[in-house]
Amino acid sequence: MIVEEIRALLAAKSDALVRRSAADITALLHPNFLLVTAGGKTIGKADYIDVGITGTLVYHGQKIRELEVRVFDDAAVASMLVDDWFTIDGREIIQTYRNLSVFTRLDGRWVWAANQAMLPTAS
Repeated sequence: MIVEEIRALLAAKSDALVRRSAADITALLHPNFLLVTAGGKTIGKADYIDVGITGTLVYHGQKIRELEVRVFDDAAVASMLVDDWFTIDGREIIQTYRNLSVFTRLDGRWVWAANQAMLPTAS
């Protein structure tokens, strides 16, 4: 089932971030990857790897909740809550974000193509 394939890709992405594995995260990202941070900054694949793997952002953990996936031919759009735990510039951050992620098929496998993160609204 596609939702389980996307869940596995997200788990592999989280694991690669925690282990700071540039090779593993690179394999999961589309060459034209685009991310809009919760702060509104737009970054591409090279910057994402630079900041999240080799830079000052150090992931300690990441949990995906409330995953919903909709499929559109060779694309999938996923909405989820992401519980992040990371350190940046010496500051520890534990924060939940609402993410909208786009995945596409590339060479017969799902890859992460785009992401928009934001702070969830209070319910």
